[in-house]
Amino acid sequence: MVKPNKLRIFGNLLIGMVLITFAACGPSLELTDVEYSEPIESVLEPDADGNVEDPRTGLKFNILALQEEETGEGTSVETPEVRVIRNIEGYYFITAPGYRNVYVFESVESGLDLYEIIEVDEDGIAEPAFNQRTPDIELLDGADVTYLLNKDGIVE
Repeated sequence: MVKPNKLRIFGNLLIGMVLITFAACGPSLELTDVEYSEPIESVLEPDADGNVEDPRTGLKFNILALQEEETGEGTSVETPEVRVIRNIEGYYFITAPGYRNVYVFESVESGLDLYEIIEVDEDGIAEPAFNQRTPDIELLDGADVTYLLNKDGIVE
């Protein structure tokens, strides 16, 4: 006859082995060296509610909170277009004509979370355009002014 104490120890060991076996069977596939960059920028025009959508990448978001941060006006759409590009690490760089800053966002579940605000020109960026310059992002302001950016700021 097996004693109750030994039976309990055996049961606990059996449960422990089953749990370890199932834990080891979990997802273990990892894809490495993923490049998230988009080779060209997206120029998006907001609708009357401030929503922008890029059919090429599937990105959708509302610019009113961004516009309010930049201009102080967030109740009606004042920004005629936004410029968006994604770097190799997956960070989104967003600006618009007249904005002083480039906003860097990281993807989170069902959203974009502000990572950094890069002050570019206190008078505003007149004609912004982004280019991919892996691993960095190039920001042009017209034909004469160029900035090299990464997720943390202007690259010197």
